[in-house]
Amino acid sequence: RRPTAFLLDEPLSNLDAELRVSTRAELAALHARLGSTMIYVTHDQVEAMTLAHRIVVMRAGKIEQVGTPLDLYNTPANRFVAGFIGAPHMNFLAGEVTELQTGTATLTTSGGHRLLVPFSGHSLSVGDKLTIGIRPQHITLAGDPGSLAVKVRLVEALGSETVIHADLNGEKLLAVVSGQKPISPGDEAYFSVAGAPLHLFDRNGLRVKGT
Repeated sequence: RRPTAFLLDEPLSNLDAELRVSTRAELAALHARLGSTMIYVTHDQVEAMTLAHRIVVMRAGKIEQVGTPLDLYNTPANRFVAGFIGAPHMNFLAGEVTELQTGTATLTTSGGHRLLVPFSGHSLSVGDKLTIGIRPQHITLAGDPGSLAVKVRLVEALGSETVIHADLNGEKLLAVVSGQKPISPGDEAYFSVAGAPLHLFDRNGLRVKGT
């Protein structure tokens, strides 16, 4: 049969992890061979990111954003999409605009840490309250006391990478660092976000234009 389109409604949801990966690859190969449109419904963002050419993110029956997988990952339209796309999910910190310069906005977190964000728009003012989004994979461990000082709560050693759950002045912060790290719960550590792409969201959860 050569239908114009296929509708797949969570086809891999009942498979175990290993079989899900291999079947996902088979579906991708099938799509390439047939060349037909496939509408694929899933709650698994890994399936969406690896299989889709375009993703429609929906919440409560409403479309939140439409775009390529990397569009949604790199420039989420709002806080919901930012938290939904990416695993582990994006970190969110409360911040305030404390300085504006040409091409740069300085934000200060509730703990007094200053973060510089490239900014090319005109929608920010000093004193604006914002939410700062940082992906766990963009955080690195540092030895510089000028970085974010955190208290380690949980360490997940996965071999190729280490997932660190930490507390930053009462806010949860998650980091995914490559390799195996000699770090344990209860340790003091420093997280660096130097050079990391930071995402800004306004009071309504919408992405700040120009970031």
